[in-house]
Amino acid sequence: MAREKELPPDDMEAAPPKPRGKLKKIIIMGALAVVLLVGGAFAYLVLTDDPSPEKEKAKHADKAMMALEPFLVNLADKDSRRYLKVKIDLEVDGEKAVKELEKSIPRIRDQLIFLLSSKSYQDICTPEGKHQLKKEVLERMSALPNGKKISGAFFTEFVAQ
Repeated sequence: MAREKELPPDDMEAAPPKPRGKLKKIIIMGALAVVLLVGGAFAYLVLTDDPSPEKEKAKHADKAMMALEPFLVNLADKDSRRYLKVKIDLEVDGEKAVKELEKSIPRIRDQLIFLLSSKSYQDICTPEGKHQLKKEVLERMSALPNGKKISGAFFTEFVAQ
């Protein structure tokens, strides 16, 4: 028993924990946090590339608007008579394209009249329905000769009753 109580001096020094291990862990965790923050900031800057206002102006500078006469059509509702009055402006690739497309006004109006009169009130009464109609207008316009020069369609008046 006396031997068990006596410990060599080397074992007494090894018993207390070393503070270097904790310090090493703290340094590694801090370095890891800094690397993650820098990587996250870099990813944010790269992935959220907002175009500057100058680029937006240059992008839309060469665009021109082509206003069409208002359309008044019967809707395709079977149970009642409903009407749609809509005015559509087309965004085209420049003034030269406007002059070329003005020659195709009868074709453009014909396609739009057939499209608009094929819709029911339920198809166009919701915002989603209006967005879908706008998408279909652009699809019909792109199918026309010189229709690829049309890049947007805007409803400037929209009344359904």
